[in-house]
Amino acid sequence: MDMFIDLGLKLVISFFGLWVITFVTGRKTLSQLTPLDFLTSLILSEIVGNTLYDDKVHISHLLFALALWTALSYLFEKATTHFVKFGYLTEGRAVLLIDNGKLNQKWLDKYDIEYKQLLSMLRRQNIFSLQEVKFAILETDGSLSVMKKPEFEPPSAKDLGVASGPDNFTVTVIDKGTILEESMLGRRIDPELVKKKAREQGFERMDDIAYAEYGDDGELRFYSKHEVRNGRRDGR
Repeated sequence: MDMFIDLGLKLVISFFGLWVITFVTGRKTLSQLTPLDFLTSLILSEIVGNTLYDDKVHISHLLFALALWTALSYLFEKATTHFVKFGYLTEGRAVLLIDNGKLNQKWLDKYDIEYKQLLSMLRRQNIFSLQEVKFAILETDGSLSVMKKPEFEPPSAKDLGVASGPDNFTVTVIDKGTILEESMLGRRIDPELVKKKAREQGFERMDDIAYAEYGDDGELRFYSKHEVRNGRRDGR
């Protein structure tokens, strides 16, 4: 009888413990899971699974393991959020596989992506030719984000007989005051150019900038920390 009570208490504690960990560390869909998230789920399953049927592992041991893992996960999550470069190191960066219609062979080779794999990923988005693609980005969760060439967008400018509008492709260059020379692998940014553009728009300190993006039109758009704190998203 005592064994059933002990097993029941362990199951209840495990259930609510995992529920608390999920909310503390942040809820994500399966498509958003990083390799670290996957590893965390495996370790948690081992912690819970090995303690349920082991008589030598008491409830206090289970509580200690769950509490310690929650603390570690929370601190790690906060570190990746507040320290941008550390986040890129642990969770990876997006990779520009097709840049302005041209295949980035360097990164295709580095990530061991064959053409048939790339085409398969494109077909899932109803794209059946590389000629249709202007930009293709391999996201950190393994999915592919695509921007089609204007003439292939439905309804296309080509079909309507009008001139194509400018592309709105941007790359993050500043995140939480930190200049990122290569936030997206395959597209490097000159940090001195970023500083110059920032000064032209009244920013003397990079720490005052919450976020900045660089567009293919040559424009840098900044969002100051003051604007973000006040709920405004007006770029300068």
